[in-house]
Amino acid sequence: MSDSFANVPGGSQKLNSGYNIPFVGFGTYKVTGENVPPAIDAALTAGYRMFDTAKYYLNEKELGEALKILLPKHGLSRSDVFLTSKFFPESKNCREACRGFVEESLQSLQTDYIDMYLVHYPKPNDSDNDDVNNAEYRKIAYEVLEEAKAAGKVRSIGVSNYEIVHLEELKTYAKVPPCANQLEYHPHFARIPLQKYCKEKNIFFQAFSSLARHEPKLIEDPVVVELAKKHNTSVPLVLLAWALRQNVGIVPKSVTPSRIVENFKVIDIALTPEDIQSLTALDRGQHYIRCTGWLVK
Repeated sequence: MSDSFANVPGGSQKLNSGYNIPFVGFGTYKVTGENVPPAIDAALTAGYRMFDTAKYYLNEKELGEALKILLPKHGLSRSDVFLTSKFFPESKNCREACRGFVEESLQSLQTDYIDMYLVHYPKPNDSDNDDVNNAEYRKIAYEVLEEAKAAGKVRSIGVSNYEIVHLEELKTYAKVPPCANQLEYHPHFARIPLQKYCKEKNIFFQAFSSLARHEPKLIEDPVVVELAKKHNTSVPLVLLAWALRQNVGIVPKSVTPSRIVENFKVIDIALTPEDIQSLTALDRGQHYIRCTGWLVK
């Protein structure tokens, strides 16, 4: 089993698939076009070794191109970076479509394997939350990932935006347990029961939107602001450190090279258990992203 990520800056977690995943990754949502090469260059320079994309982000091709050029520049090869992608289940020809997504990702990212592939959402983009076929669509999507893993095209498979009910359902048919669940996660949306469930089931808990889209109610909260002062750091780094110090994976995104470098400094922020507790106490069950998996039947 590959352990080339065991000693990356910021540390890594051994997934239930046996592979290590870096705790700190670079999220590429809305990083497109001419912004891709400078962003990836800054990320590699800063120390990021995990890159998170998805079919929905429409940037796999640009990411693949950028890595092809930039990895040698940084003295790195494909095996030195961890690549994650994701797809939504499809409502038409689901199995065929999902198989096509995996092949497209391999081609676009110019690689013969993807480190981690996730079912992006517990239903297709064009089906209603209460569509009776959602369970079947997500089952087929996951089976396609199991098939890709068996073929060596994908090393680890998991899910995103899944609730406990979906994870319990998955257990009824999955031959391979999900290695990860990626969710919106910040002190206003602390997902305590779900995080506990994932920990108990050895499912890596990975956060997106750790900064809650810079929601003023969170980033201007006196508790958060005071902690930033206490640690002589910034509010974004405190929010990222809150997840990281709980062994939750993070994938901060930015198109600004200086901010990409700045975000990686989270690895040096040592919050105390009391700091973490005071941030978790801000939980109000409030999401700021359109992903509402808990509404999906």
